Amino acid sequence: MKQPGQLFTSNPAGLKKLNVDAAILLITRAGPELTQVEIVRDLAPSPGLFQALLSMRKDSDDFDWWPEFEEKFKLELKSNLKLQALREVYKRLRSGENVVLVCFCKDHRYCHRRLVGQFFDEYGFTATELNPITVEQMTLF
Repeated sequence: MKQPGQLFTSNPAGLKKLNVDAAILLITRAGPELTQVEIVRDLAPSPGLFQALLSMRKDSDDFDWWPEFEEKFKLELKSNLKLQALREVYKRLRSGENVVLVCFCKDHRYCHRRLVGQFFDEYGFTATELNPITVEQMTLF
């Protein structure tokens, strides 16, 4: 029986820490072009939620917007469109393929890629962040 694959999350900077062959899935609405990635827009926040996120972040100096965004995105993960995309990732993992879920956010703690990765916890796949924030950064201004 084939070993299941590993699940990772990352931003582009963290990909240099990837030391296994893996399918790299870009799960964003838009952004800079990356080479050798598959674009899976169905795992990105919906256009409406993405616009709300931009508005919430613009009006905030910290991450007080996160709980509301997290709640709304978790609801979106239950939609048929997102569940189908999640099933495709699950099939790949079950078949032994390693998968990296990539977004452009610097801090994985406040990024939908972490939420997508956590979705797979109950199915036996724990996502490993390739570029984790390990020290809280102070803002000087």
